[in-house]
Amino acid sequence: MLRIQLVLVGMAAMVLFVVFGQFQALSALFGGAMAMLNLVLLEWRRYQADSGRALSAGQSLWVLYRSAIERFVLVLALFALGMGVLRLEPLSLLIGFIAGQLGLFVTGTRRNN
Repeated sequence: MLRIQLVLVGMAAMVLFVVFGQFQALSALFGGAMAMLNLVLLEWRRYQADSGRALSAGQSLWVLYRSAIERFVLVLALFALGMGVLRLEPLSLLIGFIAGQLGLFVTGTRRNN
């Protein structure tokens, strides 16, 4: 999954580098890294749920909600870091994030569990 994300984010960053320059490419790479960290957190929580004891329906729902909230907060904090603290280019950051999320979408629809 991460390989496809890396390829898509790399392509987006390359296009931005050629068209706009280094700063926009770096912003896109940061956005892509945000999507990859989001995936790492998702997979870590999934591994924890799969390797633990069997959960009731209510407990499983709570784990699902908690994971979604954690991922949302992580992405929000990283957007704040990227745009607020690091002053990265917002549109390029968003393009990199979307490219990374697209990689998650593509691999998620092809995955057989």
